[in-house]
Amino acid sequence: MEKKYIVPLKEAVSGVLHGGVGTFRILIDEQISGAKNFSLLVNTTRAGAKGSEHTHDVEHCWYVLSGKGTMYLDGKGSRIEPQTAIYTPAHVLHKVDVDPEEDMTYVVIYAPPGPEQLLKQKGARAFESK
Repeated sequence: MEKKYIVPLKEAVSGVLHGGVGTFRILIDEQISGAKNFSLLVNTTRAGAKGSEHTHDVEHCWYVLSGKGTMYLDGKGSRIEPQTAIYTPAHVLHKVDVDPEEDMTYVVIYAPPGPEQLLKQKGARAFESK
């Protein structure tokens, strides 16, 4: 498969976001673009969705494009809204609760990559307890 360096959102690898609360869209990873040090996704979580706490073995960041909610990092809640960036260190419990008025769409970058592969394989069950 030829690697893509430019990937329109409509060509992303898509599926059901963990917990079944929305949609993940993988735009850049090793399979798609050859990226070895990070992956990039654009996810949408449904209005009113309550996230489930989970961790990753890698650090990642988020950038909120639309919607509002509360991000919980190690149990501490902080309000998030468009034009907000969030850094989530590896092994830190986190979850997002989205306000009921509007879906939340956000960019996610995993570095190094890895969690996006679980989304591809397991979708809604990607980050359940082992």
